[in-house]
Amino acid sequence: MIIENWSDTCLARADRRAVGHIFFALAALGVVLFIGWIWLIVLSVPVVLELAAPGLRHFLTRRGTLELIERFPWRPVSVSFVPGRRIGRQAYLRVEDSEKHLRLPELPERARILVRHTGRMWIAGPDDRGRVVAMTRGLAFLTRGRVIDR
Repeated sequence: MIIENWSDTCLARADRRAVGHIFFALAALGVVLFIGWIWLIVLSVPVVLELAAPGLRHFLTRRGTLELIERFPWRPVSVSFVPGRRIGRQAYLRVEDSEKHLRLPELPERARILVRHTGRMWIAGPDDRGRVVAMTRGLAFLTRGRVIDR
């Protein structure tokens, strides 16, 4: 029961974080529109989409995330970062006692520090397509990921 309450807390935090990304992107667009320079508006579109992307990705995959959480029990896994495989906020984690890696498209620095310190994450899944939901204990963070062969 405790783990379900924690996953609810993590999901609520992920919802708030996604709304924050979208709100920040819209605020940036509003400032650019207020300035009113056509060339600046055109140049700002990719930036606004990049700012909103994590929030949009969360809300587009939220139903699938809930299905994975309902279908699979949470289980702890020992993980370590794959050296040299960091691209922005994306992370590649080696799952101990497995040939598989876990690819997370979004892993902020606070969560990276916690995972490095504890060497552990909680996952629900994977399903037949390799999709998982990963969360940390001690920091309310939850994200979708994928199990990949490497």
